[in-house]
Amino acid sequence: MLVHIFNRFLGKSPSRRFLADSEASYEISRGHDFELLAALHMKEASLNTEDHESRNAMWYYLRAALRGDQEAQYKMGLIYLNGQLGLDRSYSHAEKWLTQAAHQGHVQAREELTKAYNLLAFS
Repeated sequence: MLVHIFNRFLGKSPSRRFLADSEASYEISRGHDFELLAALHMKEASLNTEDHESRNAMWYYLRAALRGDQEAQYKMGLIYLNGQLGLDRSYSHAEKWLTQAAHQGHVQAREELTKAYNLLAFS
């Protein structure tokens, strides 16, 4: 019992890990929602203007990626690779996020990295 309390105090309890995973899942789902809203607004306006939905989507993806969510890391890599959601294209940032996702076993991130390296996008 004392070990369980000590581990919980140090943040090693399964419930704390579950909470972090659920927060990351929530944040990535909100990111998807805002990304869809941004795409809808761009389609309606027929303009490529930055709006608050794009900004919110990027922030939710970033928060989930920083929590270690591999899908969010992959998404951040694509956002930087293609210069989406109001961010400038940055190959170094794209490489960083795609590499992190690939190291966690994200197959599509590994494929995107391979494709980018083959196209000499990263130096």
